[in-house]
Amino acid sequence: MRNKFCIVTIVLGILLFNSAVASSETPEESACIEEFFSIDINNCTQQVLIQSDNVVTNPILLYLHGGPGSSAMMFSHLYSDRLRKHVIFVNWDMRGAGLSYHDDINPETLSEEQIAEDAVVLIRYLRDRFKKEKIFLLGHSFGSVLGMYLVDNYPDLFYAYIGVGQVIDYKKSVPITYAWLHEVLKKNDDTVGLERIERDSFPYIDLVVKYGGHHDLSIDLHSIIRNSPYYAEGYLDVLAKGKQFSAENVAKNPKHYKYPSEIKETEVPLYFFEGRNDHVIACAPELVVEYCNSVNAPKKEIIWFEHSAHYVTVEEPDKFQTEIIKIVEDNMR
Repeated sequence: MRNKFCIVTIVLGILLFNSAVASSETPEESACIEEFFSIDINNCTQQVLIQSDNVVTNPILLYLHGGPGSSAMMFSHLYSDRLRKHVIFVNWDMRGAGLSYHDDINPETLSEEQIAEDAVVLIRYLRDRFKKEKIFLLGHSFGSVLGMYLVDNYPDLFYAYIGVGQVIDYKKSVPITYAWLHEVLKKNDDTVGLERIERDSFPYIDLVVKYGGHHDLSIDLHSIIRNSPYYAEGYLDVLAKGKQFSAENVAKNPKHYKYPSEIKETEVPLYFFEGRNDHVIACAPELVVEYCNSVNAPKKEIIWFEHSAHYVTVEEPDKFQTEIIKIVEDNMR
């Protein structure tokens, strides 16, 4: 516990068992909060983590994780120590992901459209609870598709949007990633990998990971998860189940809204955090540069992370926090 005045609601027993969880109701907010709780969103129990040193003066920052199904909650201890001094930092496990995975979730409800509807409900809850007019929104990877959709459809809810490993156009990104991976495989005499991608004309993610296009290979992502204050044994199994369940079912369900490349104009300032070495299949930074040059927005900027691939949050956590704080300060003046 950071200090005795913080609200701390930590529910570790939820990780494997659909057991009782903490209520989100707090009779009186204190200035400092660290609350880990479940909330019903559109008839689905979902998990939220809220951290801040001052909920009275700080604005809200909602983090939309990637995937689908790739919860970021167990990474957030790496990049929350400074953020919580400047924002009400909210991590949310989307429907079917991480601690929001349950065996009884109806797979037909796991669509991009439904997750977007869940996000709107959560944002309105946060605004009402903390008495804020708008929030800052951050979308990472898959979450960046959702984030741009929300900015396009609900601009009045947001001070600014931050896209991390931003998806712009999947179909255009695949050949860019393929060309990079093909060159890397040739340089490394990986004939098995070359045969595989040439056979299917596709840059498989396990090979992208193997050659550092996903994250710095000196970083053990599972070790970071295990070091989270919210980790409990069995969580990695739950995370894997949620990833598989989310990926399978989101892919099956139809999409009914614009992708980022189709959004030509927005009323919300746009910031893009791009890892110089990001080669994740859907997230070619080259397309982010093109998009940033063409989109009409009150402000638009790319912030480059020179020592990162797709996970700038864990590869350069200090810079990540510094840049977020700058954006908050610039847009709250």
